[in-house]
Amino acid sequence: MGCLVVSFLVLFAFPMTLVVMVDRAERPFMTETLPLTLALIVALLLIARLLRVRRARRLRTPSASALAEPNWPADLSRAELEGYAIAWLRAHGWAVTLGSGPDPKAEAVYILARRGAVTLGVLCDQEFEEFNPAIIRTFALDIGVLGATQAVLLTMAPGPLPHPAEPAARAAGVRLLRVAELAELDALAPAATEPAEVAG
Repeated sequence: MGCLVVSFLVLFAFPMTLVVMVDRAERPFMTETLPLTLALIVALLLIARLLRVRRARRLRTPSASALAEPNWPADLSRAELEGYAIAWLRAHGWAVTLGSGPDPKAEAVYILARRGAVTLGVLCDQEFEEFNPAIIRTFALDIGVLGATQAVLLTMAPGPLPHPAEPAARAAGVRLLRVAELAELDALAPAATEPAEVAG
């Protein structure tokens, strides 16, 4: 919406105001300068937008090193964090799908990752927004309905975990993990190994 307002102001309102304000004697100067000025403003707006899109794509697409070692940028948005988590899980042999709770009004989207007999239900948290005990209990119930065998609440937030969340998570059977601790998921479902060659 903001882009539409800026575009309207730059492409219509500003030039029309200049046309009304400029005296007839100055119109030849305006007809030579105005198109060049407008072209420059539009070019600057397009370049700024392209740079924002390029930065967003770079953040949303994890590099190979980010998939090998979960050392992710601290300023990821929630959607980007979910994208990184999905890419990391897939790169480590998990089959990933998305699911939501049974309540049609609920907005939470859960990552469901299956490897062997284990199905993880993962909820991504950016800054302890999901560490409310009531949210943790709801999350555990929702992913149980979706068929997950283990609930994981994954956070990017620095510092100690909020105290009320830890007992609530233990009671609900939810693992609280930081991004740096993602490798602990391998203990839940070891990756399949290549079958040994039979000597013949």
